Amino acid sequence: MKALNKLLKNKRTLVFIDFEGTQFTHEIIAWGAIKVHIDENGNIIDTYPGFHVYIKTDSKIGSVVTKMTSIDKALLEKNGIDFIEAISKFVEYVDEDLQNVWLLTFGSNDLRMFHDTMLKFNLQKDETAVQICKMMVDFMAFIGQYIRDSKGNNYSLTNYLKIFNIEPYGKSHDPLNDSIDLLNLYKAFIHSPEIVANEYLKLISNLKILPDPIKKAIAKLCNGENITSEEFQNYVKTFLS
Repeated sequence: MKALNKLLKNKRTLVFIDFEGTQFTHEIIAWGAIKVHIDENGNIIDTYPGFHVYIKTDSKIGSVVTKMTSIDKALLEKNGIDFIEAISKFVEYVDEDLQNVWLLTFGSNDLRMFHDTMLKFNLQKDETAVQICKMMVDFMAFIGQYIRDSKGNNYSLTNYLKIFNIEPYGKSHDPLNDSIDLLNLYKAFIHSPEIVANEYLKLISNLKILPDPIKKAIAKLCNGENITSEEFQNYVKTFLS
């Protein structure tokens, strides 16, 4: 797909990442990722073992986050590491120049969380942390150009997976599991062009900003019907009458 190739800009390493954060300060408390290598068409040719760390915080986690993620202060005190150490371990995991890697997220919230955590630790001038921010790419924004619900909204990651008949990998709100789900969504998008095309037809047929004659013509075409130039001109005349 040309649009996907344009998004990836000839990079051959992708890392799908996800963060879990505190309820109120959006500080990262868990970081998951999975790295792959791709060919020139975006197809995955190598998949690496996943990355997962817990990150200590002195901020309140919040009961909603604990309920969703099972992460609480006790778990972080036992298994957590400092954010700076987490960055170091992530760079070690990627094992490549970050400029040659895209870090794919689902939505823009992960970038916001990383940025907010950077600020807390005064890392806004740290070259590695800044480079991580620069290499984040929102895959939800990309897929949302082609697949949305009937109201024009993006689906959740779980509901995008349902469109492609994919079961979620493990318990949700675990950052490694969610990273794997994002990887599986990426693979499904590449390997299911018919599903993408059908969903895109639904999307354009539901667009509300198009003039009425064009909407009618698109609706007919999306239903597998033909439309002649004369019919379209009649739509226009009726609209203007």
